[in-house]
Formats: sequence, structure tokens, C-alpha cells
Amino acid sequence: MNVTKNVIADLFPLYVEKECSPDTRVLVDEYLRSHPQDAEELRQIMSSPMPKAGPPAKGLDEMDSLRTARRLVRRRSWLLGLAIFFSIAPFSVLHTGGKTYWLFLESPKSAAVYATLAVASWIAYAITRNRSQSL
Repeated sequence: MNVTKNVIADLFPLYVEKECSPDTRVLVDEYLRSHPQDAEELRQIMSSPMPKAGPPAKGLDEMDSLRTARRLVRRRSWLLGLAIFFSIAPFSVLHTGGKTYWLFLESPKSAAVYATLAVASWIAYAITRNRSQSL
């Protein structure tokens, strides 16, 4: 097998940190002995200062992201529950004394209030759902 400079360049960081196997160390040593110009170039590269890492990115705190996601899911769940409740409420019935009372027939104003709340809840749910999908 022909060992190229690229293979040695890939192995050199492990070689320098003494984290490679003994066989790999022997391979790198043999290559460096037979190619002194490559050995010097690799040593210069490894001795050059590494660029410092930039400041950590803001807003990538995992716990904060988890809290935000949990709060969003909780809000969506409540809005969905309210939307379903207020959508069904105008069609509620009461059966007493052998007679059935329909909310939307007996009290249309109350049914209209429930329907309005249902529409508002569905709109709020849709907005919250769209925001969460864009995240």
C-alpha cells in the first residue's frame, strides 16, 4: 500500500498527541524518516498557533430552549382544548323533566358568545401552531 502525505497529515494530530496505536506510530515514523521535507512541514503546521474559538453563540442554551418548547406545547394544548370546548358548547343540551333544551335554540345569545370564543380560540391556536413550525 502506498502511504501518501495526505494519509500522514490525517494521522499526524493523533501521532503528536500520542493517541494512536503503536502500528500507526511506526507507520508515521517511517514516513517522516523517508520524507524529511514533509516532516518539517507537518511539524510547522502543528506548531502554528490555532485560531481561538469565538464567543459562544447566544441563545443556544439547551435548557432555555427546552423550557421555551415546553411552554409553547403547553400553550398550544390549552388553546386546542378551549377551541374544541367552545366549538361544542353551542350544541350542548339539557334533558330534564322529559324535555330537551338546546342551548342554541333556548339561548342564542349565549351560543353566539361561545361561538365567538371558539373562533378566537381557533385563531389563537393557528397562530401559535404556525409560530412553532417556523422555529
